[in-house]
Amino acid sequence: MIGIDMKTTVRASVLATLSLASFPFAVLAQSGADIACGETYTVVRGDSLSKISVRAYGSASFAVIYDANRDVVGNNPNLIRVGQILDVPCPGSSAVASEVEPTPKAEVVEVAEEEAEQETVVAVTPEGPIILTFNKASGGKFIINSGIIDVYLDEITEVTDGRVQFIDPPVVNQNAAEQFDLVTSGQVDGAYVYNGHLAASHPLLQLPMTPLMGGSAEQTAVSLWNLHDKHLADTGYFDDAALMGFVAAPAAHIWRLDGEPAMSEENIAESNNYAIPYFAGLDTRGPAAVREETQNQLMAQDESQYGTLTFFMAHGAARAVGIWTPERTVTEVDNGMYTPTFSVILSNDAWARISEADRAAIEEISGELLAHRSASWDVFDNGHRAHMIETGLKAVKASDDLLAELQAYSDERNAEWVAIANAAGVDGDAALMDYKDNLDALQDRLLFR
Repeated sequence: MIGIDMKTTVRASVLATLSLASFPFAVLAQSGADIACGETYTVVRGDSLSKISVRAYGSASFAVIYDANRDVVGNNPNLIRVGQILDVPCPGSSAVASEVEPTPKAEVVEVAEEEAEQETVVAVTPEGPIILTFNKASGGKFIINSGIIDVYLDEITEVTDGRVQFIDPPVVNQNAAEQFDLVTSGQVDGAYVYNGHLAASHPLLQLPMTPLMGGSAEQTAVSLWNLHDKHLADTGYFDDAALMGFVAAPAAHIWRLDGEPAMSEENIAESNNYAIPYFAGLDTRGPAAVREETQNQLMAQDESQYGTLTFFMAHGAARAVGIWTPERTVTEVDNGMYTPTFSVILSNDAWARISEADRAAIEEISGELLAHRSASWDVFDNGHRAHMIETGLKAVKASDDLLAELQAYSDERNAEWVAIANAAGVDGDAALMDYKDNLDALQDRLLFR
């Protein structure tokens, strides 16, 4: 949603997704010639009572006009219809009330040009704060919440001076696969969505799931945001929700159950024997429950049949689920076997309820700045790595031969991505090159190097 020119593109995206069904009654404020008192005035597109009052009396106080037209306007002076005929009394013909500012104040909402012939609307800023539900699929203490999302949501409240606040929904849904639908269906106002679950609907977000196409959480989230900002935003692939930004987890490395590092010619890229339920268990049910599942899985695997078991996961995950023991080895791939990412979204409805000024303030702390918050996950993961190495973990760098093999595999997947991007109207080759350049420029975010 937030584009190259953050304010302009976000505004354009919001306008593109606003529907008149959301705001049924109509009007945009616009300037015009003076209105003569003592006559009637027909409401046109762009009017509000305060604007009409300015043109008739030189004051935004609309008490006089509203009092004279209550039967026409109804109970809400901030909602008037195109085509309504209003009486405009002169000061001598009725008691002109002392100037009182209208409450609540009306906020002008622009609409697309093709809607010009239809009724348009004024969004009314509520007297109290806007309270939005944000569903957190992970447990409250998990790092994506405690280190990133909670801080971000609190900052939104701070930059809007308390006008936008977030609460948990009455029932928190921790099914990672349902988060996007929860928001787009209106069941909650916001959530973070594991992009791996959006492979079918959002294939252009899957680059970090390819070997060597990610890295540290911060490095990956910022690169993915820049990819979106420069190349993907205009495709409309997030029309169903307001995209606030991306968050990433640290890259997955190669873990073996014996003391030998991963080598080339083992078909490593397709050798993940057990996908740890990192975002569908470890973060919700906790390490102990998943550790038991992992041990059961390991016992079910016959190494004499399958060979040395291989697992792709970040350091913290390996420690939490019991894959790591001091005698084991991790083969570290700086840009990862895959790097999980998340989209942080609000519903279009929720975004439209927020005033233009507050949306601008929120945009300032979203996008790339939100992506940089992923550094908290890097610090968390590197803390686990340091502890494991201190207690005997053997960490080795992937060999040049292994990296070349992974690069060849990655190149095949990237060619498929370029074709999808081209079909979506994006210059796939240019977008891929920019993404890789961003990863390279942020290599220093790998804190353990």
